Amino acid sequence: MALRSCAWNAELFVPETLVWASWHYASQIYRHLLNTDSLTFNGWNVFVDAYPAEINPQQQFHVYPSKTDSYEPTQLPSIVNRLAKLDVGLVSFLCIRDFCLTFDDFKELINIPTLGALVLEQSRRHGLSEFHSRRFHDWGRAVQERNALQKLSLLVMCDFGIGRKAILEGVASFPALTLVGLQNSKTWSMSDAPQHTYGDWELLTESGLEKRGLKLQEFNTQQIWGSSYHTNYSKARKLYHLTKTFAHPSRDKSEEDRSVCITYGGWADRIITYEATSWFIRYSQREAPEDLEMPGVVVVPQDRAESANKRRKVRSRKNMDIGALLGAFR
Repeated sequence: MALRSCAWNAELFVPETLVWASWHYASQIYRHLLNTDSLTFNGWNVFVDAYPAEINPQQQFHVYPSKTDSYEPTQLPSIVNRLAKLDVGLVSFLCIRDFCLTFDDFKELINIPTLGALVLEQSRRHGLSEFHSRRFHDWGRAVQERNALQKLSLLVMCDFGIGRKAILEGVASFPALTLVGLQNSKTWSMSDAPQHTYGDWELLTESGLEKRGLKLQEFNTQQIWGSSYHTNYSKARKLYHLTKTFAHPSRDKSEEDRSVCITYGGWADRIITYEATSWFIRYSQREAPEDLEMPGVVVVPQDRAESANKRRKVRSRKNMDIGALLGAFR
């Protein structure tokens, strides 16, 4: 009875209480929550603050909207605030679905230093999106100015109605971003031959992979994204690990990351099965700006040096003449 009572009120605990009780007792509450599928994101935050090394290395949660008839993500600031306080050694995946996101919502995302994968599904009321390309560029500039989202390597945007060129240019300065998926976002202009490259970004194709010694069977992003048997967490995690392999081919594939995935919105973890998704990849990490060279000895051409000396002599002679002239007034 005491165990069930503690589990029922787990969200009311504070980390200091669990530490005082010791892991021997806290672990029993934690395992009870796991076994009964009762562990919520809020409860998990309490346990991970108290015993970060003892909690499962991978965890996923679904946060449902507080109002089913609202398109405003009212709980997003609270979710961001909790993710922002996580240990920097943990990677967070965030999927936001079926909301009408605004520029203010995008600004909230800048405050998550652990964000490794971001999936955004826009709800377009009356067929229109309130988020436009100019605002997206403003967001990208804000990320760059604050040196934010240093871990973000995967971005998927659905139904925003923003051209691929605007999106890829807007995220060009994100240092770790490797893979971008665009679905129904004006994936090409009104042309029969859409562009396949935008700056450092290149449309992910089998031929492009083969040029770099990679096989489509191992890096088939669309197969992962369009599968009907993978949850949102599984898709985000698989694609995130692909980006690490793209960036570091020699990376140990068995390496496990401590991660947490939050799906906010949507209907009961409804599976995303979009097929018309364009994937763009940046094979090389964005290079850091070169250090400015310190000024050294400037070699002046001889003719210019002689000319400068002549002018200097003239100025010196004039100074002497003026000095003599001033002396005449004494």
